[in-house]
Amino acid sequence: MRLKNSFPPCRWTPSSALAALAATLGIALSGAAVAQVINNPPILPQEITVFPERDFTSISGFAPNADVLVQLIRNRVAVGEARGKTDATGFLEVNHPGGVCWKDVTPDIGPADVVRVTYRNDVPTAVKNSGAATTTQNVTAAQAFDAGDGTVVVKGRALLASGSRIALNRLEVRIVNPEFIGGLGSRIAKRDIRADSAGGRMDGADGNPISGTRGTLAYESATATTFTAVFSGLNPDERLLVVEGQTRVMAWQQTTTAGDRLGMTIYEVGQFGGPGIGGCPPGPNGVVAPQNPGAPVYYLPANLLDASLPGNQFALKDVTVFPERDFISIAGFAAGTELQVVVRRNTLASPVVGTARGIVGRGGIFEVNHPGGVCWSGQTPDIRPGDRVDVFQVMQGQFYAGQTQRVIDARVTRSAFITATGEVRVDGAATDASGAPLSLQLMEQRIIQPDFNDTRIGRRDIRADTTGGRVENIPGATGWLLRTGDATTSSDWRAVYTGLNATEQQLAVAGQSRAMAWLSTNGNGDRFGMTIFEAGAVGGPGMSGCPAAGNASIAILP
Repeated sequence: MRLKNSFPPCRWTPSSALAALAATLGIALSGAAVAQVINNPPILPQEITVFPERDFTSISGFAPNADVLVQLIRNRVAVGEARGKTDATGFLEVNHPGGVCWKDVTPDIGPADVVRVTYRNDVPTAVKNSGAATTTQNVTAAQAFDAGDGTVVVKGRALLASGSRIALNRLEVRIVNPEFIGGLGSRIAKRDIRADSAGGRMDGADGNPISGTRGTLAYESATATTFTAVFSGLNPDERLLVVEGQTRVMAWQQTTTAGDRLGMTIYEVGQFGGPGIGGCPPGPNGVVAPQNPGAPVYYLPANLLDASLPGNQFALKDVTVFPERDFISIAGFAAGTELQVVVRRNTLASPVVGTARGIVGRGGIFEVNHPGGVCWSGQTPDIRPGDRVDVFQVMQGQFYAGQTQRVIDARVTRSAFITATGEVRVDGAATDASGAPLSLQLMEQRIIQPDFNDTRIGRRDIRADTTGGRVENIPGATGWLLRTGDATTSSDWRAVYTGLNATEQQLAVAGQSRAMAWLSTNGNGDRFGMTIFEAGAVGGPGMSGCPAAGNASIAILP
């Protein structure tokens, strides 16, 4: 069984409905395939969903374990190609973790491009060269904003190839934010809210729309191709979560009488194209070759507050390092603050392997090598355990004040697996600066799986720590973090989850296993100097236009 994805589920169409739809499209169907038919849009159960901002496509409903050819067709010419094998459920992705790469070049998918999937060999249900295709819809939008009148608004555009507008009943605007569930002041019980021509949907804990809320979608005039989505009835906390979420526009080519959507395009505001997996080929404009990092503002590392010292906690901001993705997230500085970020490695003469600089935006979040943030200068550093990450404020072009933290060596050595007794386990190892075992009091293990939201758990993660962890809404369920091996010399640890049913166990195995470690904590449980290891994540440029990875180093010079 294929696990649910974040894009909208489609219902299976009965054979009679399929036949009716096929007749409408002028396609002959029979119990066994007898012709090389390529349906555009796909006919269920086949689905091809295009994510043009990430040059990514998701394919499902094809024959299991089948060799397929995926082509990007532009003006009847193939400009991109990928080959792969569907899994046991008929599922495959291109340019997305767990999937296959585009060959030779990662194409920049645009409006009217056709993603075509065909079988490379005969299969029991289809002949070679038959398949399906989706035409990329021309939809765009800007990020949701608070209109100041109790509503959150999204502005966008939707065009057919003819220049006229896409029918409103083939459009939907979604805001995706996992923090809707359990967020401070939030009544929303799903990871997304929706606006459409029927009034949208913002569901509460009972599974029904929250009273007084609406998500309307309308064109701005009788002939306009520009549209406005308005989310109303939300409280101030919910509106803030909406603005901080990801804005998406969904458009599809046809809707069946059963309400199924065929030929889906999902436009994701703030996402960037190019290779979506480490080792995939560059985009059509090539890669940004690595060079030396840009020189940072002159500073003395000794003047930075060390995040490992409890006495400095009162002045520290939240700096989280994701070494597997060479990504850093910073919170707590006021909007408009200019920040310098430096990654240092243990070479005394030229320690700097990464630098980035920019202005903190509205909301107080500053990120490096992540969509919506800034690139590393010169090269994307391969951030490693033991590296130092310095973050400091720049005023009038000079060092003002800041902090430093060591990247912790905490990692997952075996992602989630199910034991014969029904436990879910995750194995890992963690050491401190001296190479000794890291105290488990400074660690937490999490399994991230958005589909937990649709189980008893009702949130996107489960957690293991030394106090029994957090497995929401399941009485008696636990997540224990334990030392394996010698208690004083072994750096190995194990997370053990109990109380999950068979579906929840399978979802845990399909989720992402993380190891979280920090340098110090206070009496309130606040954590300082965080490192998050993400099993399966790949480093390198995190968005289009960022420089390639490199290990050149430079000195800190006045």
